[in-house]
Amino acid sequence: MSTLPPIPAVFESRKNKIIEELAIPDEEYTDASPKGSVDEGVRDLIRDINALPGLVTTSSCAGRISVFLEGRKKSSAASQLGETQGQSKEPIESVDQQQRQFVPTGGKGAGRWLYVSHDPFVRSNTQSDGSFPLHEQFGLTPGNGKPPAGKPLRLVRFHFDPLILHIMTATLHHAQPVLSAASASGFRESGLQGLRCLEGEEGPSPVVAVRSSGLSLESVIGYCDDEDGTVEDPVIHSLVTEEYLDMLIAMSNERFSVNVERRERFRVGLLDACTPGQTGKGKGKPADWEDPAVRRERKKMEGLMRKKLIEAQKNQEST
Repeated sequence: MSTLPPIPAVFESRKNKIIEELAIPDEEYTDASPKGSVDEGVRDLIRDINALPGLVTTSSCAGRISVFLEGRKKSSAASQLGETQGQSKEPIESVDQQQRQFVPTGGKGAGRWLYVSHDPFVRSNTQSDGSFPLHEQFGLTPGNGKPPAGKPLRLVRFHFDPLILHIMTATLHHAQPVLSAASASGFRESGLQGLRCLEGEEGPSPVVAVRSSGLSLESVIGYCDDEDGTVEDPVIHSLVTEEYLDMLIAMSNERFSVNVERRERFRVGLLDACTPGQTGKGKGKPADWEDPAVRRERKKMEGLMRKKLIEAQKNQEST
């Protein structure tokens, strides 16, 4: 690795502030994500990155399975109708018919999460009626697979999202090894977050987004026809079968495995590239560095132990 330029004082100030926030205990720390704290799966990676000079993480997601109900359509029909009446001779009824049947896709600020997990899905052995356990877990009511026509619908979307990581760097030179390690490990859609970082060394610190859209999975699995929000607890109808949901879960769990492998490759590659005066695989790593294969086996055993503990607790509660 070539000699890097000095780290600006403004970056050190920003990094120190972020490190202080991450040091807050989990029960007191909150962020803007649905979970509200740093995911367990990326804590070791974040620790290693933040220990490197010129780098600090600003946001992260280890990967997740989620079911999301879109928000209601914004009430802008009145202004649109007024403008249309002033420019066209079409009656109001025809304008209404031209409106979209589906509500625009919502984000974190609109709609609500029906299910979120940052770990592979583990099917519970206990079922209320033995018929639709996945529907129950996702808050869906089994339907006939046919959405009603002629009215706006709030769609329910099943997602698998792979790792996404934002890393603030001191300079563009510090961003280069991050981008190289991300691309080499399979996160090929990684890049600089915006172009303001090109304003100069004294300007904003460049932020690298580590991501891979190739592992993403999305499917519409249901709908809610309470478009105006007048019903306090509306029924959320399913458009798919229990077997289809089971297939989505199996696909997502497979992608979780690929996601973990890529994450570990990125971790090793970045540590190799950002260690001053060291070259070659396996050199210059922190004292508590753990081989990826050993760490995967350890995490697997820990997951099995957690699963057995949960099953034992459920069996004890049922008896």
